Amino acid sequence: TDSVEFAYEGGEQTFAFESNEQWSVGEVPEWLTVKVVDTPETRAQSSSYEKGKKAITITAKENPTYKERTAELKMVSVSGAMLKLEVTQEKKPELLGYWVLSEGYSGSEDSELAWYDVNTKKLEQKQFLARNAHKLGDTGNGIKIYGSKMYVVITGKGFTPETTADNSYIEVIHPITGKSIKRIPFTDSKGMPAKPRNIIFEGGHGYISSYSNEVVRLDTATLTLDKHTALTGILPEGLTYNNGKIYVCNGGQGAGNNISVVDIETMKETKVITTAYNPNHIVTASNGDMYFNTDFPAYKLYKLTAANEAVTEVPGLSVADLAYSNNNIYTAYFDWNSFSGEVSQFNIATATATQLNLDLGSPEYHIGTIDGSDLLYLTGQAGDNVIVFDPATKVVKDAFKTGIPGGSGLVAVYR
Repeated sequence: TDSVEFAYEGGEQTFAFESNEQWSVGEVPEWLTVKVVDTPETRAQSSSYEKGKKAITITAKENPTYKERTAELKMVSVSGAMLKLEVTQEKKPELLGYWVLSEGYSGSEDSELAWYDVNTKKLEQKQFLARNAHKLGDTGNGIKIYGSKMYVVITGKGFTPETTADNSYIEVIHPITGKSIKRIPFTDSKGMPAKPRNIIFEGGHGYISSYSNEVVRLDTATLTLDKHTALTGILPEGLTYNNGKIYVCNGGQGAGNNISVVDIETMKETKVITTAYNPNHIVTASNGDMYFNTDFPAYKLYKLTAANEAVTEVPGLSVADLAYSNNNIYTAYFDWNSFSGEVSQFNIATATATQLNLDLGSPEYHIGTIDGSDLLYLTGQAGDNVIVFDPATKVVKDAFKTGIPGGSGLVAVYR
């Protein structure tokens, strides 16, 4: 090859090199390192620029700038023969702002998107209607960016499985312009309208929990629903990917008490794990274990061990929503009896919980990670408040009001 490319995060690449005479490497910039070792078939296993077969490893540091950088490495033999290798590294993505999805009031068809510019600190409310000249729909339940597209889950009104074609769909949006690309009607395996609830992405596909008691697969290339998996549980809610499997919380609006395990290759349910009633949100930690919460009436946190799929309660926390970041589970809960909120950090390595003193200003509703950063967001239910904060320092980076109650998700847009 005559070129090597690195992502902005950096990394290393190794390639084979063979010469019939001694050689050297020219000037190397500070953001690159070059390591040369003999290949296994030679006797010596040391760094060497002698003739023979070599393995060259180029390591790039993370690019901290918003500009692409390049370098030309020259490998020159003692007789003057030269090979040139061009090394390029992507620029660091520049954060432009956040899209915030708000549910609104069920039955009012007032779900909306707000755009927050992180540079100007200005918020633009009701931007889906402004940029598309039609409403987003009823009960925007989830938002994710995957690849070059943004996906919004529109569930439809109410808490029962019944719905109509014009109430339940996946809205695919260009994240830079906010313009709709396609509205995908959401249906069950028989082609009847169904309610989508939550969406995750893995390997070029979206996986959506459906109130038709299914997991539905979305092909992100063709933007079509291409597979339906029947679940043993009822009215599924949150789902997570873990080592080739999808784990789905079958909350049943309080009547369900299990988690379905779906094989991602065959798209078949392979196991059903019994839990406490109303499992709701679920996340996967870096060690492979999973954590989920139960919703009304018992807002509790549970650990689902990956090795044996055992379920154990994590005591001492009240949890209505949760997120995972940097070896910690972050939880949010609001007690309507005492009218007080609680945001906590649970360290999974030490099994200790710490309460975060954050004043949202309205009942805590959703907490979540922000792609591309270590920041978290927290939204209000009865209010329209949203904050973005650093969980390490507990510092609030941004705070704003969307104009629509029930913030259900936030995504970051980069250039």
